[in-house]
Amino acid sequence: MSPPQAPGLQQPFAARRRLFVELMSWMIGLGLVAGLVFPPFVVLLGVPESLAYKPSFYAACLGAGLTVGALNFLIACRVVRPRVKKLSQGMRNFRMALLEEEGQASMLGRGSERYHVPVDSADELGKAADAFNRLIDALVRARRTEDAVRDFSQTLASQLDLAPLCREALSVMLARSGAVGGALFVLQEGELQCAAAYGLSHAEDLARRSDLRKALTDLKARQVDSPVDVLLTGGPQVNPRELLLLPVESKGEPLGILVLASLTPFTPEIFRLLDFFRQSLKLALQNALSHERLGRIAAMDALTGCYNRRMGMERLGEEFSRARRGGEPLGLVMFDIDHFKPVNDTWGHLAGDRILVQTARTVQRVLREGDVLVRYGGEEFLILLPGTALPDVEQVAERVRQAVARMDITEEGPERITVSIGAGTTASLDEESPDALLHRVDEALYRAKAEGRNRVVLAGMEPVS
Repeated sequence: MSPPQAPGLQQPFAARRRLFVELMSWMIGLGLVAGLVFPPFVVLLGVPESLAYKPSFYAACLGAGLTVGALNFLIACRVVRPRVKKLSQGMRNFRMALLEEEGQASMLGRGSERYHVPVDSADELGKAADAFNRLIDALVRARRTEDAVRDFSQTLASQLDLAPLCREALSVMLARSGAVGGALFVLQEGELQCAAAYGLSHAEDLARRSDLRKALTDLKARQVDSPVDVLLTGGPQVNPRELLLLPVESKGEPLGILVLASLTPFTPEIFRLLDFFRQSLKLALQNALSHERLGRIAAMDALTGCYNRRMGMERLGEEFSRARRGGEPLGLVMFDIDHFKPVNDTWGHLAGDRILVQTARTVQRVLREGDVLVRYGGEEFLILLPGTALPDVEQVAERVRQAVARMDITEEGPERITVSIGAGTTASLDEESPDALLHRVDEALYRAKAEGRNRVVLAGMEPVS
């Protein structure tokens, strides 16, 4: 069944028919006029009037004019009409392809050349055919761009986690732009972080480039020709021919910046495509960053800024399972602020809150990268120490105890505070569950309190002063 035709589809053909009817009328009319004026013209040349104005001579002149007009029309039809017909047929085919859903896929898959009409002259008809071919190419490019942007947007919309989102976005942009390397930087907590990178040596160092910082400040794209300080990987290290810096912003505020490196200059068509992609990336980054902020808010203790108990227990379960699978120890430290209730009773809960915040910040400074501080409840805290054996766990616990004991209370409150600490590892205690490990360390904490406070007690061992 033929697809429905849009209103006006037959208009080009009706216009073509009217054109040739008008052409025929003019040519035949011109021939008749020539036949009418020929007898008076030959009289001026000296032909006797009796001969020139004879009805038979007039009839012969009109017949000759009519014949010449008709022949001219037939010649025009033979020369011009096939070209006009090809042009109108090409328009019809292309329009039907746009109307048919399957035709669109075929058009995009096979290219626009199959809808071109021959350009066989340099006259107006040839120019019209060339303009039609260029229009088809532009429409196909626009449709491909539309499909690419839609697919890109759908891909990013399904991803809310920042790291996978950035990797996917960079992968698509590299493939679509023809770039051989690139990186995507995202602004988080005021710091420019490399969220994804491919094909660039030491991609994280790009964040220190002055032109990248300037592009992020004024939110204007930049092209850097032959950057000598950027190296490509994946073979002999070479410099890219061009580096493209594309800031991603929302309402005048920077979200991040895309860096693409190519061995050939980027074309204007690639620029337009990347600009469309940037709009989709902006929305996706906004959603991912908002999702991440909400996740952090849900995971963090509002007062101290460290993990809350719910998230801390999830991390303990994850790290415990990872330690059992990998055969590596997991250290656990639990500490409690000594005599904290009198602090609240004497100086008030605001003073107690300030001490909790200061204690958490002090402990955070002495921990290593990868260690996790958790507010377990009230004045109790947990520290998760992945991959840490018992001697190192004891050292970390002792550093925490000493750091808190040396801490100066910045506002009204006691002059000094201390903490009691219980500690242990999965290797030394060999417990079968994270709850059992936590219970053993909690027992060690209460032993530390019972034996005088301000000390570290290892679960299953004697207290250390």
